[in-house]
Amino acid sequence: MTDRETKLLERWRAERPMYAAWGNFVSATLTDAIAEEIKPTAVELFLRIPIRPRTKDESSLLTKAFRRGKPYADPYNDIEDKVGLRVVVLVSSDIKVVERVIKRCPNWTAVLARDYEEERRQRPYEFDYQSVHYIVRSKEELTFDDVIVEAGKPCEIQVRTLLQHAYSELTHDTIYKPSVQASPEVKRSAAKSMALMEATDDYFMRVREWLDAALAPSRLVSAAVDRLYPSFTGLEPQPSPLDTLLIDHFGQWAKEGFEENLKQFLHDKAFLADRIRERAPTDLLFRQPAILLVYWAIKVAPRGAPENGPLTDQELGPIYSDLGLARAAAKG
Repeated sequence: MTDRETKLLERWRAERPMYAAWGNFVSATLTDAIAEEIKPTAVELFLRIPIRPRTKDESSLLTKAFRRGKPYADPYNDIEDKVGLRVVVLVSSDIKVVERVIKRCPNWTAVLARDYEEERRQRPYEFDYQSVHYIVRSKEELTFDDVIVEAGKPCEIQVRTLLQHAYSELTHDTIYKPSVQASPEVKRSAAKSMALMEATDDYFMRVREWLDAALAPSRLVSAAVDRLYPSFTGLEPQPSPLDTLLIDHFGQWAKEGFEENLKQFLHDKAFLADRIRERAPTDLLFRQPAILLVYWAIKVAPRGAPENGPLTDQELGPIYSDLGLARAAAKG
């Protein structure tokens, strides 16, 4: 091992815990900020792979510093991905969401280091590795995991779709490395796979746009009952898949002006809050925000609302009783 390699590794061994802490801070901060940005969507659904930072191992650092033919004036400080993390999302439009969050965070400065969209504009006939890379640097000294992180330390954030990530995992560390002599056929096959992935991503986004439009009314209803349930009952809701089933079925009776109409209904039927509170501890149905929609739908359409729905007669009985309706009469 040469003198310069020894010196670089000595410094890396001393500073690696700091870079690991910085990576953990970036990961935690970015995950929280994305969760806030995409509410009410769960961050676990948006991020296709959990964000996990990793520091370069010693051999990789030495190779990049001295063996890759890159003319670094100051290899240790010029290498900006000593710690890095990947954000993997479903489709390319989600990348824009992550970019907004990265650029807006007050804890770091962010510089775009690689932009696959710009590369596509410059080389429209090529189909190659695609990813968005940012280098973020801490604005000031901070402490995380009981480790002091100096100001200005870099962390690389790679943002890509699940399809782009699959392509990278298969090819980027193999056929595009100088040590690998891939045949033209292999490179052509890789390019064709990327072209197919781009087309698939376009189709995925069209499907999502259609689904978003189709689901928009249900999401408005869901947002309305989510807002009203805690203030009306004084309880914290525990939404489950049942909540979605209730909204999908009973939402057809939530017409224009639903939220204001529901507010007035709950004001007039204030005693329903007591009924919900009494049953919520032992009955999942009454812990769902959509229970308010169920009451509303049955009040509006006592005969039609329950038909072919997700609730049994036994579950519907107390709701009809609370509203002063007889289930048998409503069915008749």
